[in-house]
Amino acid sequence: MKAGIVETEVKKDMTAGELLEELHLSSAPVLIEMGGEVFYPNQIKTRILSKGEKIAIIPLIAGG
Repeated sequence: MKAGIVETEVKKDMTAGELLEELHLSSAPVLIEMGGEVFYPNQIKTRILSKGEKIAIIPLIAGG
């Protein structure tokens, strides 16, 4: 696992939005990587994730 990136395996069929809620990340600024593609949660929140699918949740960090 890379620093700050949460890698997880989907335990049951659910939407990407439901997974973020379950992980208490629904309001966190994150990106989701699936199958080599990166998405903002609002782009895929209704996408169905299948049990066993692997995804990475990447936190967005701003600094100055």
